[in-house]
Amino acid sequence: MEIKAIKESVAPGLDRVNELIKSTLQSDVVLLNIINQYLYSSSGKQLRPLLSLLAANACGMPVEKTYRCAAVAEMIHTATLLHDDVADNAPQRRGAQTVQSRFSPASSVLTGDYWLAKALSVLVSQDDSKLMAFFTKAVEDLSEGELFQMQKANSLDTSQEDYLLIISKKTSSLFIAAIAGAAYSAGAAPEVVSRMEAYAYHLGIAFQIRDDIFDYMPELDTGKNAGTDIKEKKVTLPLICAMKRAGKEQEGKVLEFIKDSMPNDEKMAGEVIHFVTTHNGLEDAQRILTDHSHKAIATLQGIPDSKYKDELEKLALYVGERIV
Repeated sequence: MEIKAIKESVAPGLDRVNELIKSTLQSDVVLLNIINQYLYSSSGKQLRPLLSLLAANACGMPVEKTYRCAAVAEMIHTATLLHDDVADNAPQRRGAQTVQSRFSPASSVLTGDYWLAKALSVLVSQDDSKLMAFFTKAVEDLSEGELFQMQKANSLDTSQEDYLLIISKKTSSLFIAAIAGAAYSAGAAPEVVSRMEAYAYHLGIAFQIRDDIFDYMPELDTGKNAGTDIKEKKVTLPLICAMKRAGKEQEGKVLEFIKDSMPNDEKMAGEVIHFVTTHNGLEDAQRILTDHSHKAIATLQGIPDSKYKDELEKLALYVGERIV
C-alpha cells in the first residue's frame, strides 16, 4: 500500500496545512528562512497531519481549527526531530543531511525551539483550552519519554512494560494529539473523540514497534542505519523478546556485553542483531505489532462508514503488515 494514494483523499487539505506552516514560520532572520526551506525540501510522509485530516473528515466536518491542529502536529514533530538529531549526533535523516550536520548543532536546536514556539502560538490563537491540552500533554510526554529512555539506557534494565510506556510517550502521545485533537475540532461527540484517542494510541505503538524492528534489519533500505538504537544502548522490543526466549543467564550475558561496549560499537551492534534474529526476537515483536494494529482497527467500530474511515483502517493495516 502506498501512503501517497491515501494522501490524495485529503490533498487540498494537506496543501492548506503546508501553506499555513510556511506562513507561520516566515521570519526576518535570513538564516532561519534558509534552514526552513531546506526542511520543506526534505520533508517526510507528513503522517501526523494526514491522520488529523482523515480523523476530522471521518468524525465530522473540518474547520479552520482542524487545519491548525494538523499544522501544529507536524511542527511539533519536526521540532522533536531537530532536537533528536543533535542528541544523537545524526549525520543523515531520510537520506539527506540533517540540519545539525549541514548547518550546525546550535542551528538545529534553535530552529527546533522556533518551530515549537510557533506551533504553540498557533494553538494560543485558537483560544481553546481543550485543544491546547491535547498538545501540551503531548509535549510533556515526549520529553518524559526521551528522558526515561535515557535513564533506562544507562541502567540497561528496560522491561516490556517500561518499553511500552516509553513509546506511548515518545510516539503515541503526538498521534493522540493529532488525531483526537482533530476529531474534537471537527465537532465529534466525546465518545467518538475517545475512540479516536484509543485508535491513535494503538497506531502509535504499532508504528514505533515497526520502526524498532527495522533497526534490526540491516538488509532493508529504510533510510535508517541498522543498529542505531543498540549502539546508543537503547533496549527495544526485539531485544526484550529475544532475551525472554534465551533465558535469564543469556540475558545477563547480553546485557553485560552491551554495558561493557563503547558507544557506537559496530561489532557489538552486529552481534546483538545476530542474537535477536537467532532467538526469534523479530517474529515475537511482529506479533505484538500486529496485535496493536488490529486493536487500532477495532476501535473504529461505531464510527460511521466513510472513505475516510476506510483510509484510517488501511493505514493501521499498512503499519501492522508483516515485515519479518
